Amino acid sequence: MPHPTRRRGISALRVLAALAAALLLTAGGSPAPAGKSSAGTHRLSPQVVHTGTGPTGYRVTFRYQDPDADRVQIKGEWYFADPYELSALTTDDGTALETPGTQPADWQPGDIPLAHPNSPAANWPVAEMKKGRDGVWTYSTPLPSGVFTYSLYVDCADDTQATCTGVSDPANPPWNEKGGKVSGTTERTSQVYVPSDPSYGTVDYAWQGPSSTGEHGKLTHVTYPAPTSVTPPGRNYLSVYTPPGYDSRRTKPYPTLYLFSGDATEMDWSTQGDAGNILDNLMATGQIPPMVVVMPNTAGFPDSTGYASFDQNLTDTLIPYVESRYRVSTAATDRAAAGLGYGASLTNSLLFGHTAEFGSYGVFSPGRRGDYTLPDASSVTGAQVAALKRARVYVGGGWQDPSHDYHADEVSLLTGLGVPVTPGFVNGGHSWFAWRLNLANYLTSTAFFPPTAG
Repeated sequence: MPHPTRRRGISALRVLAALAAALLLTAGGSPAPAGKSSAGTHRLSPQVVHTGTGPTGYRVTFRYQDPDADRVQIKGEWYFADPYELSALTTDDGTALETPGTQPADWQPGDIPLAHPNSPAANWPVAEMKKGRDGVWTYSTPLPSGVFTYSLYVDCADDTQATCTGVSDPANPPWNEKGGKVSGTTERTSQVYVPSDPSYGTVDYAWQGPSSTGEHGKLTHVTYPAPTSVTPPGRNYLSVYTPPGYDSRRTKPYPTLYLFSGDATEMDWSTQGDAGNILDNLMATGQIPPMVVVMPNTAGFPDSTGYASFDQNLTDTLIPYVESRYRVSTAATDRAAAGLGYGASLTNSLLFGHTAEFGSYGVFSPGRRGDYTLPDASSVTGAQVAALKRARVYVGGGWQDPSHDYHADEVSLLTGLGVPVTPGFVNGGHSWFAWRLNLANYLTSTAFFPPTAG
């Protein structure tokens, strides 16, 4: 029997929007509207079709042209599990835990994307693509609503893919790749967005799709001078999001979010994290103010973990660079810092070491080992506590993340110090599915809200 909380009601507006999309897609079996994270206009782009049949109402076909290849595989973030039927998904040492690993054809309402095994080293399914007479390889699968990341493996002889390198879909490349030329870090994944068909109980994730108003912010890749950077030497990379209608002469300067990835690159949040679409939609519905979002490459700094040197680069070099080139506020209350995994550890380093320099902090799934170590309550000074009480703090992650107990410990540490904290735990593992939810929740509940009393 399904868990009683699995089937959730959907608001009338969401139902109408989803039905409108379904009717539009049914005409001629045409693909879903193409956004940045969905299918493009290229004839080989992923084709998202509303089928009106189970289990999800939608089917996605991926295509790759290479008549000379002997084998092409696709790896996608589409194992699923019922979060209410999983037990004991956390351990004290972060050990990988077995999960059902349900394939898309067996998806049921309420299931969430969850790696198998459920560990920070996500293991997603790899499928064989089928070669056609025209040299085009195809793979088709039903998928529920949301954003899904995938990679391609061409002529990989290793069935575990451990010795092979995945590549992005050339018909659906990352935004920093144009004409085969890459600016900054190479992103080896692509993303596809799938709408919701409420008839099959899929959650409406339209806020992760193309902007509901058709207005989009702009993503720009930037190389900036970073004297302490080792790789690349003396410089480093940013991806910068500016909101729709960005005005460099705006009377009121924009707030700034500094957003860090777990894999350290400047590309992850704007591709796998779908940050551009999420920001566009939350701004279009008035849930968040227009803002500038800076996504730095956090790698390449000298010390082994990067905290001290990156923190110094951020405060002494990067923030002044951004504030001199964009119409953003220089007030600490108008700055926010957030990150996932390793990026959450960087956020914690700023939270406890540079508390007065940001007005709010978003900590998503900080790593347990080899990352920033939370201080003991006894070692936090009175001055730190006073500064922390003036900040807005959000700590979140997946309930099914193997390190969830570590994340919960941070909430306990802060509340024990008398620091108000917004807990933001969602059903999900150590994965982008949870972090997209965390980003939206953090922005709508904590970032740039008035300072707390203290």
